[in-house]
Formats: sequence, structure tokens, C-alpha cells
Amino acid sequence: MKYSLSNTASKTLIEEELGLNFMYPNIYKPKLKIDGRKEQFISILTIEEPSIVTQGIWGLLPQNFEGDWKKFQRLKTTLHVSKNDIMHSVLYKEAIEERRCLIIVTGFYTHHLNGNKVVDYLVEKDPLKPFYLAGIYNVLEDGFVTCSVINTNANSSLSSVNNLYEIMPIQIPDIFKKIWLDKETPMKNIKYLISKPFLTKFKIQEIAS
Repeated sequence: MKYSLSNTASKTLIEEELGLNFMYPNIYKPKLKIDGRKEQFISILTIEEPSIVTQGIWGLLPQNFEGDWKKFQRLKTTLHVSKNDIMHSVLYKEAIEERRCLIIVTGFYTHHLNGNKVVDYLVEKDPLKPFYLAGIYNVLEDGFVTCSVINTNANSSLSSVNNLYEIMPIQIPDIFKKIWLDKETPMKNIKYLISKPFLTKFKIQEIAS
């Protein structure tokens, strides 16, 4: 889960289910597994364009950064950030205040250590549909967007299959979309959404490695 997301939704499903338009409709492609270790693009909504699906590189780099993504990720992996760290870290504090985003997925991966074998699980909604993960983003010197998923403590529905990580992404339900992507939302409201994440039921299925 720390390194893999899933978005198998078609462009049409995202448009109809979430009521959104795509900035670059011709480059969008559904993916069963998005491996963040390979500098992957993911679909996001930003504060600047809250109703337009654009693309961000998964793995946050500093605002206006000019260096190489892979080199920075070797120094500090920023695919995810803990809700406990986001308000204090020099890398994340400004972004949570000014550059929040929603990351569109249909699922995420988690893992279970069973003896000497790691079992992979895909966590999705039932029925399958796209949903939002809480995120933050920065804009690089060349205009590219990089982003990070915000994590919380894993809920009870994941505990039985997740014994390697104690975390899971924070889901932002559609009713809170405008609050999350509004520049004028007070930080106390943002902190509340992070500290009291929405609880949902997921379908969890074993995936062949």
C-alpha cells in the first residue's frame, strides 16, 4: 500500500460518477497497479482546478524544485505522508495550507506477511467505483505537479489482512470535496478532516504477486 495504488476506472466512468472533466483526456489510461517507485502519473484534482482532472507525478518534490525526482526519492520517499507529520514538516506544512489535492483511485494495495510469504491484497469499493484520497501537491520549476497521499491509522476492516503496515490512505468523501479544495477553508476544518477520517467499508481481495 505504501507504494501501489489502482485506478481501473474508464474516463467515462470518472466523468459520470464524479461529474468531472479531463484537462488532457487523450493521455488518460486506466491502470490496475500504479507503482509509485517508478515515477508514475496519477489523476488528481487541485485547489486551482477543483473540477478538472489533471495529472500529477506521485511522490512530492519541494515547491519550485529543479532537481531529479529519482534522486530526491532516494533521499526521502514522499509517496505518502503521515497525518501526524504533515503539520510540522518543512516539506509538507505549506502544501497542506495552500496546495491540497484529491487523488482519484479505485483502490490501493496492502500486504500480509504469512509465514515466509507476503500476500498482496487489493482494497476497493463494492461495487467498484472511483473515490478520492486526501493529498497535497507542489508545482515544480518546469510546471509539472508532484503529489503525496496523506495516511491515517488503518481501520479494523484492514487489520486482518495488513500486518506489515499500520496505516492506510485517508479517503475524502464527495460531500467534503469542496471543503478540502477550497482555499478559504479554515485550517481547523482541514485538521478535523485529517484527524477524524471518513470510515468506509471496502472489498478486499487477494491478488497474485
